[in-house]
Amino acid sequence: MYLLYSVVLVAWGILLIPIALYRLWFLKKRFPGLSQRFGRLPELLKADTRLTIWFHACSVGETLSLQPLVQALHQRFPQARFVFSTITQTGQLMAIQHFKGYGEGNTFYFPIDLASVVKRVLNWIRPAMIVIIDTEIWPNLIHQAQRRNIPVVLANGRISASSFPYYRLARPVLSRVFCQYKGFMMQSEEDADRIAAIGAPQKKILVTGNIKFDKNLFEKTEDGKDRQQLESGFIENGAGTPLIVAGSTHPGEEQILMEALRRVRQIPALSETRLLLAPRHPERFGEVAELIVRNRFSLRRRTEAAPNQDPADILLLDTLGELAAAYRFATVAFVGGSLVRRGGHSIMEPALYSKAIVTGPSMENFRAVIEEFRRNGGIRQISAGPEAHDSQVEELAQTFAELLRDPQVRETLGNNAFSILEKNRGATRVTADQIAAIFEKIQTPGKGMAALYSPESVLFS
Repeated sequence: MYLLYSVVLVAWGILLIPIALYRLWFLKKRFPGLSQRFGRLPELLKADTRLTIWFHACSVGETLSLQPLVQALHQRFPQARFVFSTITQTGQLMAIQHFKGYGEGNTFYFPIDLASVVKRVLNWIRPAMIVIIDTEIWPNLIHQAQRRNIPVVLANGRISASSFPYYRLARPVLSRVFCQYKGFMMQSEEDADRIAAIGAPQKKILVTGNIKFDKNLFEKTEDGKDRQQLESGFIENGAGTPLIVAGSTHPGEEQILMEALRRVRQIPALSETRLLLAPRHPERFGEVAELIVRNRFSLRRRTEAAPNQDPADILLLDTLGELAAAYRFATVAFVGGSLVRRGGHSIMEPALYSKAIVTGPSMENFRAVIEEFRRNGGIRQISAGPEAHDSQVEELAQTFAELLRDPQVRETLGNNAFSILEKNRGATRVTADQIAAIFEKIQTPGKGMAALYSPESVLFS
């Protein structure tokens, strides 16, 4: 099975070569961390005498959600070494920024899932345990870890409704891979049922809740510096005017948001309403800036902000890691990836600051969370889909206008959102308890890493 999987992976890579060359030659887009992806890791990541936990998170959201979990585990195991891998460049930048306090040079790009590559990485890092966040299934890594008696756990796991049918088709293969996991800590009962249906052993599945509910409490205590920097010379110019903060936006959404802003500003009492745009991907910062200018709005970029500038119609947050703090200044918050078919992004950052939250209809990636917020009056979700551009603009403008004109409705919506967060806290503690129980067994005399990685071990030959 693993040989066939590797052959398919290599074939897929060969098919992607023309696309890669096009991106490199015509779009000037490079592939960061290429040597690391092939298993060539820096010297700083080489194993030492400490037991190592390897945390893997795909992108920005998963990486940031790790913060409270890593903090909890570090408090319990201060002598352990923590290393972090990501797939995306933005995720890597976030990992470097937020986890540098746990050791120098402790981040790297996740390796290509070929046996020879993951063997090289495991030999270099020699992890005592691997913690994978969300739902990342890498058969060769799991298999090679299992051969070395390295426990692999899935934490904060979820199976989206859109991906579930495809996973079910692969159940015969997945069931063999899932048997090699130590455990599955899932966000909800629905996620637990789905992963069981695609082959995970029922006895290894536990519902622990969503650690993203706890992530934001951690961030709220950490954003003082970001808040001051954002306020000075960027957001404060124009203070006192309504501000819509639109986070994690994707192509097509900025145009809709600007058209909605134009309609909102036609209302006399809301004529000075401003919009802050925070594109999801940093490579789009320049593109969005040009789009703002073409729409004849005045623009201020975060990277060019200075005190005493005239107020701008639209603020462009062209930096990484500041969106959570920016939500603090919102009169109304909009969460992107939801007007287009992207499945949405986390609504928990604005909920943490008791903000009135608006999203588009596409929130499939957070179905259970959105349903709870809707059920308890903690969100406004427009119904018009991507195929109805004018309807989206109209409905969005009406929703913004209603919330901007009625502080009582805004306050109720925001307070309800915060209450939902408070009610759902605690997943980090449960998840940390489960991981700690496994890690403590590894530290038991006679069963530790010295035995697993001894020179005589054929697994690391």
